[in-house]
Amino acid sequence: MLNCNWANALTRYDCRQVRGLNGSIGLEIGTPFSLPGGAAINLYLMPVGDHVVISDNGDTLMHLSGLGIDVWKPSRIRSLREEMSSHAMTLTDDGDFRLISSQEKSAWNFANAVSSLLAVNHWALQQLKAAPNEHDLPAEAEAYIVARDPSAYFEKNPKVKGASRAEHRFDFQHGDDLIDVITPHGISTGMSMRKVGDVINGPFVGQRSPLIIVDDRFDPIRAESEMGMISSIARTQPFSSLTRALH
Repeated sequence: MLNCNWANALTRYDCRQVRGLNGSIGLEIGTPFSLPGGAAINLYLMPVGDHVVISDNGDTLMHLSGLGIDVWKPSRIRSLREEMSSHAMTLTDDGDFRLISSQEKSAWNFANAVSSLLAVNHWALQQLKAAPNEHDLPAEAEAYIVARDPSAYFEKNPKVKGASRAEHRFDFQHGDDLIDVITPHGISTGMSMRKVGDVINGPFVGQRSPLIIVDDRFDPIRAESEMGMISSIARTQPFSSLTRALH
């Protein structure tokens, strides 16, 4: 049976048990993201044999329809299905976004489902011709980071003193990795390098090691350049590598 203790291996987002139409017990996971108009992006996990169905329960299109988007217009349905073609989720004829996952790959597939609905959110903003919301990049990366090893120690916003005795905050600690997730811009790179330099030259970091994840999905050339600079003092990883299925 699915329960929130089991879901804690997938994500540290809010979780509560729900009952499906067939009476089976599933989970509702509340993400920190929202759709245009402020509706929360939630995902539902229901057991089907030895697998788990991860879906939005039709909430997304219902909300977007309420905002005045004719989501059932054939050209828009085609557009959404094309958008989903680069993700693991599919748009069903009933209007829900879903994927079926083995329990072993649930952590990665949950993370991919979050990214899929963020892509739908971006699509909706384009339909509404609205300005994009400020994007919480670490929050998007969180589920993928946990999926690397769901059993590893995980902490948000860990603080570490540097050689200067200044206290530095990272986005996450996962296992022994102190992780920051940044955009490929010079200011972000400079701040990360100063932070990492102070931490690794101090006596307080212990066995932990900084890892800087750079978002390379929209400007891979710039991201590669920024990673090249950061790699002189710390390990780096492109965001796109987080989103690849774990084998």
